Amino acid sequence: MGSLPDEKSSKAEMHAHLTTDTKSSKSSQTRSTSKPLLAILTLLCLTGAALYIYRNGIPFYQTPTLSPSWNDEPERPIPEIPDSELPAPVEPFEPLKRYSLDYGKVACWQDGGVWIKELTAVELSSLDIDRFRDTARALSQADEDAFCARLRMHGASFWELPPQWPEHVHWCDAMDACVQPTKKVSLEVGFPTSGGVWTLDTSQGWEGLYPRSLGLRNALTMDERCQVLKELGGRFCEDIQTCPEMADLLRP
Repeated sequence: MGSLPDEKSSKAEMHAHLTTDTKSSKSSQTRSTSKPLLAILTLLCLTGAALYIYRNGIPFYQTPTLSPSWNDEPERPIPEIPDSELPAPVEPFEPLKRYSLDYGKVACWQDGGVWIKELTAVELSSLDIDRFRDTARALSQADEDAFCARLRMHGASFWELPPQWPEHVHWCDAMDACVQPTKKVSLEVGFPTSGGVWTLDTSQGWEGLYPRSLGLRNALTMDERCQVLKELGGRFCEDIQTCPEMADLLRP
């Protein structure tokens, strides 16, 4: 009989302990369940807020409006598209310089056009042109005109500018390769140191003169050039000013 209270006390303690463990377990389960739920609710709230801002903008923020002066400004005209049928800009074509090693011919600009002639080394030297470097055209038209007068004496031909390109041709690397000259000159000229001038008409081509005509390239002096012209059937004039073959070369 003396142990009955002890048994009751032990049972009470065990019940209390079990009750505490049960509550602790439930509390732990509740906490472990509420954490994912809280994260999901937070994510849903953020998503909803972002969707609202995307559709309606930031709350309490008013988009600035244009001032009345801007609103009253007439609409700017839309730029017109250039006509596709207009010619495209033309790229530069030879000749571009007084003398170019790449182009290999001498040129000068005068009276709305250009004089061009392919010259030998002897002729280049007589015109004071550097045979080993490019030479730019004169900056002064007066200087250019003076040089043109000398170049014409060597039988240069004349092309008007801008060139009249042949049909279906809109550009060439060298103008004289595609366009016929406005004033064609077919004359080889030599000036002997003793005076006068030797001329050789080449309007009928070089047929019958080849290969002797190659001597014009090989001549080292102007006198040698004149000797070759003589052997090819050239004509000599004592006075350049009265020489019929030189009449067209003395004036533009």
